[in-house]
Amino acid sequence: MTDVKRVGFLGFGDIGLPMARRVIGKGYQMTICGHVRRTPIEEMKSLGAVEVRTPKEVAERCEVIITMVLTEAQTREVIAGANGLLQGAAPGTGIVMMSTLSPGFCRQMEEEAASKGVIVIDAPVAGGAVGAEAGKLGISVGGPKEAVERYRAVLESMGSILYCGGVGSGEVVKLANNMVAFTNILVAHEAISWGIKNGADEDMLVKLMRVGSAGSWMLQNWEGVRRSWEDANSPAFRIAVKDLSIALRIGEEVRHSCPFTALACEYWKAGAPRMPEVK
Repeated sequence: MTDVKRVGFLGFGDIGLPMARRVIGKGYQMTICGHVRRTPIEEMKSLGAVEVRTPKEVAERCEVIITMVLTEAQTREVIAGANGLLQGAAPGTGIVMMSTLSPGFCRQMEEEAASKGVIVIDAPVAGGAVGAEAGKLGISVGGPKEAVERYRAVLESMGSILYCGGVGSGEVVKLANNMVAFTNILVAHEAISWGIKNGADEDMLVKLMRVGSAGSWMLQNWEGVRRSWEDANSPAFRIAVKDLSIALRIGEEVRHSCPFTALACEYWKAGAPRMPEVK
């Protein structure tokens, strides 16, 4: 199959916007529609994207559409709602769900889309806004191999892809990643706070941990990670609770205990971790 040329994009949050910039920067013809925030829409229009009124109209103009909205309810609305993608997509059109969602939900969307001849794959991303800006996201992909190959160039404009199997398998890999990531943030914060309380400098602690046995992606990107929770309006808290709650629900379904994930989820529900004041 040849590469596609006409790409739709829905969802312009802190990660979705830089992802969309990377795609349009590769020369794809992009169609978008707005939701709440106008600023990212206007930015994408300035880069050459065409705005239409509904997801249905996006699908009518595109060969593949990327969705990067926050929740399953929002994803269902843009795909299967009254003016959703399935109302405008021709047979053979692709929908790539790049949000973090439950594997079962992805398979439901695949079934609904298949009745109209529309292809669905899941391709959630790891790497946050930092990775999105650099085009270095980790993208775990689930779906038919031929569809993944057809959309490979589009996906690789945003990062590196790992094929995981059937629809929903990309989400399994991503959720496992986030179980570690959102727990790691809290453990790193606890240890660094402990060090500060005992007279060490934050920069010194992070510098040592980056090259020591405590090293992690979170510590390598500590400044950006730290800023994400210092912003009272940051979606980091909602995302952490959403993703960890999905993982815990699946854990219950398969009878696999996840006590550390459960504890981390409760901490994220309680709000932002704070560094101690240095006097």
